[in-house]
Amino acid sequence: MGYVLLGIGSVVVGYLAFLWIYRILPLRLRADHKAQRDDIINDARQQVVARRQTEIERIEEEQQMIAEQIEADLLERQEDLKITEDDIQAQERSLQLEENRIQKLTKELEVHSAKVTTLRGGYETKVQDVANLKAELITDLERIANVDAATLSKTIQTNLIDSRQMECQKALKNLEDELSSSHKRLAQRSMARVMARYAPDFYWPKSINSVELVDPKLVERLLAEGVTLVTDLKEKAQIEIELLASAEFPVPMLKLAGGAGVDREAVRLALLELLPKGQGGWSKAASTFDKHRALLEQQAIKLGRAAIREVKLNGIHPEIQKLVGYLNWRTSYRQNQWYHTVEVAKLAGIIASELGVDADAAKRCGLLHDIGKAIDYRIEGSHAVISGDYADRFGENRLICDTVMSHHNDLVIETPLAYVLRAADTLSGARPGARVNLEEGYQMRMSGIEACVRSFPGVVSLSIMNGAREVHVEVNNKRVQEQDLERLSQSIARKIETEVAFPGEIKILVSRRFEATAVA
Repeated sequence: MGYVLLGIGSVVVGYLAFLWIYRILPLRLRADHKAQRDDIINDARQQVVARRQTEIERIEEEQQMIAEQIEADLLERQEDLKITEDDIQAQERSLQLEENRIQKLTKELEVHSAKVTTLRGGYETKVQDVANLKAELITDLERIANVDAATLSKTIQTNLIDSRQMECQKALKNLEDELSSSHKRLAQRSMARVMARYAPDFYWPKSINSVELVDPKLVERLLAEGVTLVTDLKEKAQIEIELLASAEFPVPMLKLAGGAGVDREAVRLALLELLPKGQGGWSKAASTFDKHRALLEQQAIKLGRAAIREVKLNGIHPEIQKLVGYLNWRTSYRQNQWYHTVEVAKLAGIIASELGVDADAAKRCGLLHDIGKAIDYRIEGSHAVISGDYADRFGENRLICDTVMSHHNDLVIETPLAYVLRAADTLSGARPGARVNLEEGYQMRMSGIEACVRSFPGVVSLSIMNGAREVHVEVNNKRVQEQDLERLSQSIARKIETEVAFPGEIKILVSRRFEATAVA
């Protein structure tokens, strides 16, 4: 029973606690919340009032500061306006003074203009009087001296100009003489140093273009049975073979001419091998020639390489090296052209180093300058042009090719390298013992050329130049027309070819000479 009562009491107490929590506590909490809300609202209102008061005070202070600033600006503007007004007044006073001064100057200008007009009239009158007096004076002087003033003035002017021209010509002549003398001395010193530095260590080999027939029976056998041998070799080598067995020759011989030098040498070697063998060996002429030609080809290649080593160059095309080697069997005035080529290259390098020119380029020009002589028997034209063309074909520099073409004036270029090459070529050809040019044959050739040229009508004068390689002809303009010059030059060339024996080529230059004659 007691437990029941205790349970009932607990339930009642729990119910009362629930009622208190569910109903009474919220009422009390709601009251507390309302009080807190009222407090917060009051605090917020107080803060709003305080902040509003602070903002009002701040705005009033700012308004006060702005008003003070505006007042200060107004005062400053008033001062500036006052200063500006003072400046304007000062400028107005200056303008008034300047206007007064201009008016005064205008009046003075009017007075001076009137005075100038008056003086100008008097001046013109005086000038006219002076001109009249001058004309009267000139007339009186002309009458007294019996001369015309204009003629006398022109004569004096002409005499003065002539005297000045004479003085200028004398001065120019003196300068030219002085420059020529100094340049000549400088050239002589340079050439002396070049020749002192160059000391050749070779001799000039003699070329052999014949085969002597010591055995008289061999001559008879050749006349009777050797036609096939000679014909085969001529056709194979494309050269001329002539039997010289008349009484004027102490020793009969087979003379070789024309074609390439290397082919003539191969024919000579083939004849030396075949002639002793008789008719049995003569049938092998073609194969024997081919054998010696192949051996000479290899020798030419070695000679080309030797020339390159001799002058210390590189980058030379093998075909050009071979052409240089072929020059060993080519002569000019009996001068071996392989030795001549090597010598020109060396001399060109020495001269170039003396003058400050590219020595390697000069040696290259010297090595290439005559390679055209190895093939000019089958290509028409100057050997200098052929040399330059082949150098260009095998990759040489354009300046090198042009320089090579210019060494006999086939192409005119005025460069230090061109003059170096010409000087080296001339030194090599003119060195004592280098070339053999018999005086009698030379004079006969010169006389023959002159006779051929003089046979044409209208020829006024001629000059044989460059060792008879060039002939300059002047014709009268009245007897030879301009359109006939080309035909005349070709006719002269053909006649010289027909009537004169000469090595190489001869260049014919024909020009018309105009003449004017007056009698005083």
